[in-house]
Amino acid sequence: MANLLELSAKIIDNNERWGDMRITQELSEVGDRIAMVESFSHLVVFKTDDGLAIFDTSLPMTIQPCVAAMRGWSDAPVEAIVYTHGHTDHVGGARFLVDEAKEKGRRAPQIIGHENVPARFDRYGFTSGYNKAINERQFGFKMPAEREFLNPKTPMPTMTFRDQTRVDI
Repeated sequence: MANLLELSAKIIDNNERWGDMRITQELSEVGDRIAMVESFSHLVVFKTDDGLAIFDTSLPMTIQPCVAAMRGWSDAPVEAIVYTHGHTDHVGGARFLVDEAKEKGRRAPQIIGHENVPARFDRYGFTSGYNKAINERQFGFKMPAEREFLNPKTPMPTMTFRDQTRVDI
């Protein structure tokens, strides 16, 4: 378990270079009932009395080790998934979490996102090849030709908001 707050302080306060992107798939507690799983896009998990609230879900190819790390910390049901925004690396693992709930006989988590997320998902559908080419150049890995940039089964938000919202869990 990394001390992420100490690492952040070194980077921010001391301007230390931290090297390459940390994709450890490891969970670190960063506060009372708050954890983060380091991945391509991190999962930030809040443990509530009713279950877990997860902010972002990483990618389809990284979500399984992320969930394994999270499940080592808590087996509580996922009550809510919050998309901080609609980029595929922040929403791509949501389908796995919805399927996990179904397999365990639990209700699907509420999925919360900005009102523009559905339009971004639609745009990804229209521009999949273009987005794949850009990301291959940017990140240096080739996506399988048969795979869409955003899995068409990625769940849409079940609740949207414009400026702000409040969810009690």
